[in-house]
Amino acid sequence: MSEQHRQDEAEFAALLPHAGLLIDRARAALAFQPPARHVAGWSLLVDDLEAAADLALRRLAGETSVDRATVRQCHATWARRAGFLRDLAVQEGPPAAGPELPAAEEARWTAHAHDVRRRHMMYLYESRYDAAGRQLSVVGVPDLAEPAEDCVLIAAGDVDSATMRVLGRYDSHGQALAALPPAVQPGVLHPRGRFPRSPGALPALADLIEDVAGATQSQTVAEVLGYLVSDSAGPRHLSQLSDLLAECADFALATETIAGRDLSVRLRGLLVQTDVLDRQLRQALVAFEDTIAVLPPHRTPQPRHIKAPPAVGAAPPPPPAPAAPPRVPHRL
Repeated sequence: MSEQHRQDEAEFAALLPHAGLLIDRARAALAFQPPARHVAGWSLLVDDLEAAADLALRRLAGETSVDRATVRQCHATWARRAGFLRDLAVQEGPPAAGPELPAAEEARWTAHAHDVRRRHMMYLYESRYDAAGRQLSVVGVPDLAEPAEDCVLIAAGDVDSATMRVLGRYDSHGQALAALPPAVQPGVLHPRGRFPRSPGALPALADLIEDVAGATQSQTVAEVLGYLVSDSAGPRHLSQLSDLLAECADFALATETIAGRDLSVRLRGLLVQTDVLDRQLRQALVAFEDTIAVLPPHRTPQPRHIKAPPAVGAAPPPPPAPAAPPRVPHRL
């Protein structure tokens, strides 16, 4: 039995006595959720967790029709998604709606926020999604009354979209956080599952791919890109690739053949391209570090133990809203 399976089994065993109550309370919470794209997927996940618990219990009861591989998958399902179930189970009543400004104030602050974003003077604190599926961002901007001072806004929608609107204005970051409705669990990049991990001191590319596949925040992607580009802390993947290409070029040249010489020249040309790629990846890393994005909650994992109806997740996403001009995320 692998160490990961032992951990999954232990987590499932701890939750098993409470599984029925957690599922019942989660379904009750779902009944209070406002209409949103993620609710159908959440309901499927609750049904899937119930099916997984039922299969595991049948195996514990001695039913041989449920094989060990299925039980391992049931344990993994509960270990990885029980947090989602607990978050739902503790909710009572309808989720908080969040702040709203009077129409005139909203229009005034929204116009100001768009102007500040265009002038590269908006500071991004954090982003989340609420129960209604709205993307909410906490941002810092110069105050309208005293431009030399900053204030904090809660904005709904993509801050680079023409449809962004301001919901609330606050004197401090703490006040804005207190006014935010509770965050809902972010979505996943790959609803069908993630890539397997492999061991290694410097994470293998497969590990880095898996980290991005399991990421919910843009900062995680920035950390992954940091393993690719060269730095003073030690070798990174691109520097290792450059070393490999250099060795291959030296080997080709050492064959003392015309074909080897030509191949060596081609490989040296690729070395130049890795330097260009390194610079471009550094720029991408900085861009990810300057974002506060999270994955939308409607990107729910596909159920493993029940068959999902074809309609769920089949509707195409809405087209992106018109983008504002390119910007620098932090205030200078």
